[in-house]
Amino acid sequence: MNTRFLAAASLVLLLATGCGHLDLARTSDPDRVVNGTVSFNRPVPAGAELVVRIIESTSNQPGPANLELAVGDRGRPAPVERVLGEQVQGLPTGAGEPVTFRVEFQADDALLRRGVNLEARVSHGGRVRFRTLNAHVVTLASHAYRHDITVESIDR
Repeated sequence: MNTRFLAAASLVLLLATGCGHLDLARTSDPDRVVNGTVSFNRPVPAGAELVVRIIESTSNQPGPANLELAVGDRGRPAPVERVLGEQVQGLPTGAGEPVTFRVEFQADDALLRRGVNLEARVSHGGRVRFRTLNAHVVTLASHAYRHDITVESIDR
C-alpha cells in the first residue's frame, strides 16, 4: 500500500514540476488598430497635413541603464524609433474641431505590455506647426479603447 502511494505521489510531483515551464498564456492576433481623435489648441491653417503614428522606442543600451541618462551625457546613443503604423490625412479646410484617426499596426502582446507611443504632428508649408508634447502610451490594456490626444502649437 505504501509503495502505491509513494509511486502515485512521485508521479504527481514529476508532472507538476514539468508544467512549471509551460506558457499557458493565450496569444492574440498581432494585427492591431488604434482609433481616436486629435484636438488642436489653436486653429490649424487650411492645407495642413496631419500624421498620426504608433512608435516603438528602442535603444542600443541593454537593461535599466536606459533610464539613467544624465543631462548632457553624449556618450550614449540616442533612442531609436521604429514606426509601427501611421495615418496621413490632409486638412484641406483647416480644423478647429477634433479630427478622427485610425492607425493599423502590428505588435505582439509582449511589446504592448511594455507600451508603444502614439504621436501626432501637423505640418504646413514644409514645417511642423503642431505636435503632441506629452507622452501618450498605448498598452495591451488600452489599445482597444478610443484615444483622444491634443497637439499643441510649436511656432517660435
